[in-house]
Amino acid sequence: MKKNPHRSDEDQNSDPNEPPDDNKQLNKCETIEDGTEAFMQWMGSSDKKSLKSDNPIVLIKFINDVHTVLYDTSVSKEVEVKLSSGIPYCNYCQSDDCAHVGFTICIEQLGRHRRDGKEETIEEIVNS
Repeated sequence: MKKNPHRSDEDQNSDPNEPPDDNKQLNKCETIEDGTEAFMQWMGSSDKKSLKSDNPIVLIKFINDVHTVLYDTSVSKEVEVKLSSGIPYCNYCQSDDCAHVGFTICIEQLGRHRRDGKEETIEEIVNS
């Protein structure tokens, strides 16, 4: 995950609904490893639901072994990762090896592969 350590506090408090400024470098997640790192950062965050937090990826919705909806703060968009036969695929990146997939794999592992297909809240996931 790439982060510019020289960002000012003003930059960090910018509106995530605004398009990124070309001169700013945001947390950018690209690889499965970046997704794993983003998951660890999200798990350690005190505010797991805020889309304005420093978390590069935020969990919005999770249904084990079905799909995950994430919010990617670097692109300010919701991203859906669907699972087919246990294999995650990111509809946004059109890939099975991006950061969104890495984050989803971590969530799936945390859910201990309960195959009930029920939506779980963030609290249920974190406290499982």
